[in-house]
Amino acid sequence: MLGFAAAETDEPRKVIPKAMVVLLSLTPWNALVAQLKAGGGAYSSSPFVLVFSGIGAHFAAHILNFVILTATLSVYNNMVYSSSRLLYGMALEGNAPKSLMQVNKRGVPVRAIVYPGIVTAFCIVLNYVAPAGVIELLMSLIVAALVITWVVVIVAHMGFRMSSKEKGIAARFPAPLAPFTNYLCLLAMAVVVVVMLLTPDIRVSAIAIPIWIAIVYVSYRIVAPKTLQVPVDAS
Repeated sequence: MLGFAAAETDEPRKVIPKAMVVLLSLTPWNALVAQLKAGGGAYSSSPFVLVFSGIGAHFAAHILNFVILTATLSVYNNMVYSSSRLLYGMALEGNAPKSLMQVNKRGVPVRAIVYPGIVTAFCIVLNYVAPAGVIELLMSLIVAALVITWVVVIVAHMGFRMSSKEKGIAARFPAPLAPFTNYLCLLAMAVVVVVMLLTPDIRVSAIAIPIWIAIVYVSYRIVAPKTLQVPVDAS
């Protein structure tokens, strides 16, 4: 949500910190923690709704709940667009089934939209059948994937900086204190994984990390020989 707000704001460096200060000033942090515990691992109310309810504006809280619901649908629409284009691009590169390359007359990759939609519908059904265990498992897989993604981003940034330095290319937006900050971030991610292992409720997320890596690696080894061919020098 902060990312979207920053993208839509003219001066995010000034506006976003002020907005966070106002929000945290109106809603004590321990109230948010209490709401988190009451929701069984998820917020039973939005922090923004709590602010309006706390100052007695209950009608505004209901309106804001409606706004949040429509915003959630908007976010899902954005995710559908992103995932469909990602699957389409992977299909073009040979890293996904070729059927995902098919587009309609308007150039829309319909199958790349429908397949994730089927998975989403299946998750909704699972939410009704087993709302606690299934959602926790899915969230654990998401957390594991996020940890892997951030580690890959950090390592990729280090490689990018080294390659740019060797080529004499100066970064327009250099990361402060890099590569020290890269190692600091990797250390922070390691601490996060250790905390996950020590926390029973999210331990499965840490256990899922090597499983995710193994699945991706095996899939890559299966697909890579077919798609990644080293060009032969004709001379």
